[in-house]
Amino acid sequence: MQAKHGACPSATTVLTQAADTTECVILAGPSAVIPIVFLPGIMGTNLQSAGKRKSGAEKGEPVWRPPNMDGIGPALGAIGQLFSYWFRGPATRQRRLDPGNVTVDSRGPIDTEGTLDKETARKRGWGTVMRSAYQPVMCQMERTLNNIMESGELLRWWSEEGLRNPSDYGEETGTAALTKEDLQHAAQYRYDVWAGGYNWLQSNSDSGTDIIRYIDDVVLAHYRKTGEAAEKVILVTHSMGGLVGRAVACLHNYGKLLGVVHGVMPATGAPATYHHCRCGYDGIAQVILGSNAAEVTAVMANSPGALELVPTSDYNGGKPWLKLGGMGGHDAQWLPVKDPYEEIYKSREWYGLVPAHHEKYLNPAGGRPSTRGATQLEQFDSRIDNVKMFQERISEQFPASAYVHYGDDVGQRSWATVHWKGASIAKLSSLEVLKDDGEGNLSMAARGLGPFKLRFGGALEAGDGTVPTVSGSAPAGRSIAARFRQGSGGRGEFSRRNAKGREQGYEHQASYEDCRSQWATLYSVAKIAGSADWA
Repeated sequence: MQAKHGACPSATTVLTQAADTTECVILAGPSAVIPIVFLPGIMGTNLQSAGKRKSGAEKGEPVWRPPNMDGIGPALGAIGQLFSYWFRGPATRQRRLDPGNVTVDSRGPIDTEGTLDKETARKRGWGTVMRSAYQPVMCQMERTLNNIMESGELLRWWSEEGLRNPSDYGEETGTAALTKEDLQHAAQYRYDVWAGGYNWLQSNSDSGTDIIRYIDDVVLAHYRKTGEAAEKVILVTHSMGGLVGRAVACLHNYGKLLGVVHGVMPATGAPATYHHCRCGYDGIAQVILGSNAAEVTAVMANSPGALELVPTSDYNGGKPWLKLGGMGGHDAQWLPVKDPYEEIYKSREWYGLVPAHHEKYLNPAGGRPSTRGATQLEQFDSRIDNVKMFQERISEQFPASAYVHYGDDVGQRSWATVHWKGASIAKLSSLEVLKDDGEGNLSMAARGLGPFKLRFGGALEAGDGTVPTVSGSAPAGRSIAARFRQGSGGRGEFSRRNAKGREQGYEHQASYEDCRSQWATLYSVAKIAGSADWA
């Protein structure tokens, strides 16, 4: 039996011959509902032009559709997208990806794998999020959570997998395994999976406000209309979506959250953000996201949401993470000494997030400053001040009943620290940039020394390829109900191996495609459901 959007639950049956008088039974599902709202990571929401100002795109025209690379058809479409982005320079990227001139686009592709009809999925917002990265796990939640018990007995996945000890999958706080009684309670509810796409260019605080409005005015309003009991929702988040979820719970104190599942969240930021702004992206991602500092800075430095991913002041316990020089046994300089916002993000020195010689990258489109009389760098510094405010407000703040899973794998090399590799650098301010190719290579000069070169070092530390372990593992405290460490650094029978039995960690963007994160998510939702009381 399936609940159609905006209607009572319905079922499809097959007629038999008149001579067949066998009694047929349709099993009715629960009438009480726990909606699950999935929040994607940065760049995981489809965006369209709002048409407020000139951007080269008409109102309603798609300006961001992350490419789906699975299958021949989607791959061909993705190749077309990659080809179009190849010819978009910094100015075009800045105009089209303007935080104040985009809205969420719900018209993206949908694949429900037969778990529900596409019309229902479309109305639940599935078309707002990247299909290949997120809809498979959304389908799995829809399918598995709505098949917990039948006739008083646990169904196959729950009886064979769901009752395992969470420590087998890397849980490190000692939380208890699910019991049959836990699952009997969870089975009293129907689980409808919704997608909560959001404007990932704007501040995560603003996105939190938008998600609250979406839950109140769309998700819960739907059940008020159908007369079904649904009082609170569960958030399942990926990456930056975790910051949005924390804004919902901790900044806006939203009271209709039953619990939150955080997947691969950069809880205290990620130095990869610094790398991307100074060097561009690597691999195929560079075609879409930018291959050099000019292309990335044009978007990232104007996007409050992206900037909120820089390492926080309490990243790795406040230890410095930016290394300058120090090759061949020479002395190195480490930053920040105290304040990353002043020492790195607002610094105009050669090692700053946007150094003085990159000022031209802030506004390649040539538009007027949004603040009268302010230079581009002054406006950028104002955005950094807002980043600091946001990060300080959510520091060590997590939703009540939060369940966390993250990658800790030596094979998924991540930047826990970043390094401009070169000889000894005695005085940081005494250096002059002769050339910066925007891809991680600097030619420098210093007083009393001949020219020398610096090169940006590769990622070396454990993580998921984007979020280092020190950030993924940062959530702690009484509100953290469970925390799963998965990959080579995990403990437990299944924490190190993927579905193929290989000792291999999962990659950041594809984390929800991995059986370990999927198990942690299903376990977490079932645990959170234990506090629901409206069935």
